[in-house]
Amino acid sequence: MAATDSSLPIARRSAWRDDCMEVVCGIANAGGGRLVLDADVDGRGVVKRKTNRLMKTIPSAVAAALGLTCAMELVLEEGRMCLEVVVPPAPEPISYHGTFYLYQNGFNTVLDNEALDRLLQPAAETDMKWETRPVIQASLDDLNMGLVTRYTGALRDTDITTDLDEVAAIEEKLRRAGLMTGVGTPTNAGILLLHDQPQRYIAGATVRIGFFGGRAGSPIFEDEVTGSLIEQVHRTVELIFDKYLADTGPVQPRGTHGSPPLPRDAVHEAVLNAVAHKNYESGTPIQVSVFADRLCIDNVGRPPRTWTVTALLGRHTSRPNNPNLVSALRSLGIIDGWGNGVGAMRMECIEAGLPEPIFELRDDETMVCFQMDEDSVMRTSLSGNDPATHASLTRSALSDAHAMAREAALQHDIGLTANDEKVLSMIDIDGRLTAPRIAKSLGVSESTVRRSFRRLRDLGIIDRVGSDKAGFWRVL
Repeated sequence: MAATDSSLPIARRSAWRDDCMEVVCGIANAGGGRLVLDADVDGRGVVKRKTNRLMKTIPSAVAAALGLTCAMELVLEEGRMCLEVVVPPAPEPISYHGTFYLYQNGFNTVLDNEALDRLLQPAAETDMKWETRPVIQASLDDLNMGLVTRYTGALRDTDITTDLDEVAAIEEKLRRAGLMTGVGTPTNAGILLLHDQPQRYIAGATVRIGFFGGRAGSPIFEDEVTGSLIEQVHRTVELIFDKYLADTGPVQPRGTHGSPPLPRDAVHEAVLNAVAHKNYESGTPIQVSVFADRLCIDNVGRPPRTWTVTALLGRHTSRPNNPNLVSALRSLGIIDGWGNGVGAMRMECIEAGLPEPIFELRDDETMVCFQMDEDSVMRTSLSGNDPATHASLTRSALSDAHAMAREAALQHDIGLTANDEKVLSMIDIDGRLTAPRIAKSLGVSESTVRRSFRRLRDLGIIDRVGSDKAGFWRVL
């Protein structure tokens, strides 16, 4: 679709000439726009072979000379057919044969001295915020049309001839929201919200979840969540509760059998805040670390530097790092945009009888930790067993388990494998974990887990209490 923003440069030429590549370079340096050429048509309005050839050769020539991906469109202007070269904005100043051009006020100017210095300075790039910068490799067709429809409320039939007015309406809504530029290029915010795999264009646009059990270091198992930001929030919360918190043991706050260890709404709010307010220029994924006694969500990005944790916990206005992204999420009803998220997390935890979440603000990071009942995490869950008859592993013992295992292995001249240590970490937390469940979590075979069981038992590090079906593993 042709660009409709009147502020974007539009150059006109009767035909593709030698200087047209210079004009395309100047338009790209000016923020994108259009080069309009006369189309060669016969008396019946049928496009002739020369114009068809140009539609195929110009994009490849521009890509080879300038590294840009332009679109070609046939349009009807004032009763005549024209060929439009839709030029995307250059991600950084570009040159043609070593010369920098800038198209302004109908003239394509060669830049040198002070003008060139201003163009090359970051400040000269109109202080464009990261979320509004174009992703020139993408177009409307690369976006998830289901998400686009959900956002714009418009319908688009991609199986039938596309209605240009409908596409124009979609692009206009996305442009006004800062999700697309005037030349039909999605912005970074548009890619994050409306693309199925934003990490293809934006490094680190994912969420990593790791289960650490009772120790620091490398995670025992982990997942990486991809997809649009909406899907990332949903899938991250789903994994946390269906897989990760289940693997810490059947925690039962306030003695309620089967209750989750943390309020789901509070964790959902924390994940949503991290996704919405992250500094995506960092290229660092959001990290969710699950321990036996806490769950921590860490992301690069923080409130204004004048804010302290006290200010964050108090009543405050919404000061988003990504205002266009937050505005779009608010339009979708996913976020309220009133700065109530932190208060909602605190209230959810209080009502669940849990400690309030702990917030930490670093130079460029924000971390929130939800505390879980350590005693509940460590106790067994099988009904009919007296917890007093089972030796509970203390927190200090958890940190010593691996040192004990290595010492026993050295004494017997037997080396522990990485899987041995991971299996030991998991039964440190819940001795009732079965071989199939551990195998699934670690991504190994059941026979591998059973070999680790035998090796750890032979070393005197663990033993089996009770039967194979109703018993549990105990760390000695």
